[in-house]
Amino acid sequence: MHTPEAVWREAERALREAEHILAITHVAPDGDAVGSLLGFTHALRSLGKHVVPTCQDVPHARFGFLAGLNDIRQSAEGEFDLVVALDASDRTRLGAVFSPERHAHLPMLVIDHHITNLQFGTLNIVEPHVSSTAELVLKLIKQMGLPLTPQIANALLTGVITDTQAFRTTNTTPASLAAAMELMQHGGNLQEVTRQALLLRPFEHLRLLGAGLVNTKLEGRVAYATIPQKLRKELGVHEERGDGGLAGTLMTAQEVDVAAVFVELVSGDVEVSLRGQPGFDVSQLALELGGGGHPAAAGCTLPGPLKDAVNHVLPRLRQLVREA
Repeated sequence: MHTPEAVWREAERALREAEHILAITHVAPDGDAVGSLLGFTHALRSLGKHVVPTCQDVPHARFGFLAGLNDIRQSAEGEFDLVVALDASDRTRLGAVFSPERHAHLPMLVIDHHITNLQFGTLNIVEPHVSSTAELVLKLIKQMGLPLTPQIANALLTGVITDTQAFRTTNTTPASLAAAMELMQHGGNLQEVTRQALLLRPFEHLRLLGAGLVNTKLEGRVAYATIPQKLRKELGVHEERGDGGLAGTLMTAQEVDVAAVFVELVSGDVEVSLRGQPGFDVSQLALELGGGGHPAAAGCTLPGPLKDAVNHVLPRLRQLVREA
């Protein structure tokens, strides 16, 4: 799926005409979400635009090396004439920042690369063949002739590096490598971005990862684990969400084709992270369950209790493996 050039031109026109822009990325933001949001914000501010970068959830401290991280707000105050949704596959992923009462009447530009994107904007730049939303933001910046500063380069490079896992995933393309090279040429620090955004993690995440691995079950070619709130408290893990990298780690096992990690939230809902080896598309299952993502990495949130969520998802994963 390629966005028609007319849509790219219309997106540029909308951005140039707008004066007050509300930029929103998805809840529980990853590196591509944070990097795309900051790169976009820095670039449009260079035009003198009033841009408010927002995300329902506070970005992880690992992204503290990126300029402007503390500018990201958790609510949208003020009046706007354009909403820009970055790296979000549907409107619900924008969380509480997006208020239908206050924002639904505004034009919305969607910039995203998820195959499950619902095309929910007035204008939609959605290209699932691209490895990261950061690449699309880079293309837009170049099209508009905006300066590519080291701040922007590091932000967008974070998106490319994290969504390709340092060029190790199946969505890595020659264009991904070319984008990284161009960003490095404009001041992006590949080594530091990789270290800060991908390799370093809090010690409590290691404890959570270890406990999760102990609790993991393998049924045929399906691996799954549960992380109840009780376990988080016992380990002293302060973050409510996340699995400490468990879902990705399970995919390094030779015996695993698909994996799921079920994280119990304080609300009682269950955050489900799905992973699949090449040839096993977990994105459609996530979409059917109200979530979204990529063929190899997707997720959703289900009502609890934890046991019910597991019993709802596991049969579908077994079916996915049988039919592959």
